Amino acid sequence: MYLDDHGIDRNSTISRPVTYGVVSFISISLYNVLELNFLLLITFKRHNGLYFWSFFASTWGTAIYAIGFLLRDFHISSKITYLYVTLIAIGWVAMVTGQSLILFSRLHLIVRQHLVLRCVLAMIIFDAIILQIPTIVLFYGANSHQFPRFVDPYAILERVQVTIFFVQETIISGLYMYETWKMLYAEGSLNEVHGQVGRRLLQHLVYVNAIVVLLGIAIVVLEFTGRYASQTAARGFIYSVKLKVEFDILTRLVGLARRASDTEAGWAYTTDSPGGFWDSQTGDGQGKDGNLRRKSAFSCPWFVLARRAQREVNGPPRSESRSRSKRGGRS
Repeated sequence: MYLDDHGIDRNSTISRPVTYGVVSFISISLYNVLELNFLLLITFKRHNGLYFWSFFASTWGTAIYAIGFLLRDFHISSKITYLYVTLIAIGWVAMVTGQSLILFSRLHLIVRQHLVLRCVLAMIIFDAIILQIPTIVLFYGANSHQFPRFVDPYAILERVQVTIFFVQETIISGLYMYETWKMLYAEGSLNEVHGQVGRRLLQHLVYVNAIVVLLGIAIVVLEFTGRYASQTAARGFIYSVKLKVEFDILTRLVGLARRASDTEAGWAYTTDSPGGFWDSQTGDGQGKDGNLRRKSAFSCPWFVLARRAQREVNGPPRSESRSRSKRGGRS
């Protein structure tokens, strides 16, 4: 086989044990996509914005990608080669670039330095152009009647693009973790300022991002061990799991903002005296330094992050929408 890749050219057949794995991965991928579509429509009250459309594109891209490889691996549409090739190409672009844009949208919730955001977005666009266009061209060639000329270059580029996209997603996730850590420790000790909620949030983000990185490593390992059929099937499954993990992060942040909004009494957060209690009726309170003060606007960093996530899902608050409409009416 070419570069020891099993299943990379159009005439390849896969063994029975590999068939079981491929069918399992594709089936779970499609089930996850079905579940994610229901969750997207139920959770997002606002069906616009980069966050929503990135989720939508990556979710459907995963489904199209999985269906394309189902047709290819089992020679269901062997007489119409370009049907499954086109499905795989479209699905792969939407799935991979969509996942990176989801990570970028999540990073946008916490990072306010425009230079950092522009550099990350430029990296996503640059990698998409220099990697996805040549890969698609070689993929069409590797599945044409002249496949011997294209298979080796495609196998090499496949390894390169899998590695670079893994590094790209790891960089974005790493930036998000760093900015979250910096935000939670911005006003002093994590335990003193943010308490149990902040600690749990940070722990959850660490675990989730570790899972995402490990899943990416699994794709790279399968690619470099020459298991093309297994790797491509597992990739759709892994990306669908990544989407569910991202959705879990989003719903946790939205739930955090909702609980903080509904609470009747809680922490008053001020820069001069973080932590303290306020009376929900009078608005008076006592800071952690013992001095009495009036309740200030809730500006705890993790709460601000949760609020931004809630805006992505539900749109701006009603009061803000009304004020905008009033200003529009006056003008």
